[in-house]
Amino acid sequence: MAGSDLRRLSRGEYSTAEDRADAIVGAPALYTVAQVQQFAAVSREEIDSFMHSLGLPMPRDGEIAFSVSDISAIIAAHEVSEYGVLGEETEAQLLRAVSHTAERLAWWQFESLVDDAAERYSLDGPAARLVVLDRIADMAEIFAEQMMYAWRRHLSRIIRRVGLTVSQAGPDGAGPSAETLPLQRAVGFADLVGYTAISAKLGTAELDLLVQAFMRSCRDIVSRGGGRVVKELGDGIMFVTDEPLRGAAIALDIADEIGRNQATPPARVGLVWGRVLGRFGDVFGPTVNLASRLTGLAAPSEVLVDSATARSLEGNRALVLTAQPPAAVPGVGSVTPYRLMRSGTAAIQPPR
Repeated sequence: MAGSDLRRLSRGEYSTAEDRADAIVGAPALYTVAQVQQFAAVSREEIDSFMHSLGLPMPRDGEIAFSVSDISAIIAAHEVSEYGVLGEETEAQLLRAVSHTAERLAWWQFESLVDDAAERYSLDGPAARLVVLDRIADMAEIFAEQMMYAWRRHLSRIIRRVGLTVSQAGPDGAGPSAETLPLQRAVGFADLVGYTAISAKLGTAELDLLVQAFMRSCRDIVSRGGGRVVKELGDGIMFVTDEPLRGAAIALDIADEIGRNQATPPARVGLVWGRVLGRFGDVFGPTVNLASRLTGLAAPSEVLVDSATARSLEGNRALVLTAQPPAAVPGVGSVTPYRLMRSGTAAIQPPR
């Protein structure tokens, strides 16, 4: 966005929400679907597919809804397909991934700014939103730079981790058979004990602080341990690691640290090492289901694993694994959980 646009916004020269929205995009809406078809040399079906993949509504015929930046993005997407850089379905998947992530990020940023304005200036919700509307364009370029920086850093980390995994696989580690899921991962779930009852007693502000404290602590622990948060689930979080010992260290840290400072109730954790299917930044398969079910069986501040995961962790002096009574797990059958604890005599040393 041009500096003059930012100065106009700060002086209040954008009188409507539409003006501010155009300032964020960098150009006003000037064109209809028919005009975009002409300028971009694409079909209406391609425009519809592009908008659908981004999770945006398709404008009506004759409606002025597209800017120059929209046309440039549609042309770029068309060229990716036209020149065979990516398959059409893959391109649509990647557009959906970008849109889903960007929409959630935009809401997260906006809500955080509203909360900040409300607290800083002692405003109610509507007044805080008006303050943010006046100022958010000033921050748009900073947000964009932070997002691009974070994306490059995370992609770089993925490349390094994948390269290390491939180099350590050896000549016989080419991959699983067609009958197995492709990725080996430690999948962990952690949730707050008694969240439903607690949430019924708390006001909105207190509940918000509780959830934020839990999610922030879990993300810090997972990041520190070399794992990845797959998703947040209201009162819970799902994470993965590419090595079982790393997953065990993270699971134990969550069980030990959440609830210690009384900002949140204690957490319970389930962890399973097994094969998964990775799609859309998420993971799927029986391993995921079992990890979730084990979490439900765990006591406060306890980590449970299944027997296969227990075998993968056997022999490590830093860990103690204790078999628990068999349990009937819906959708899985009879499972013998193992309680995972630190031995207290040695530090857990996940591989680098």
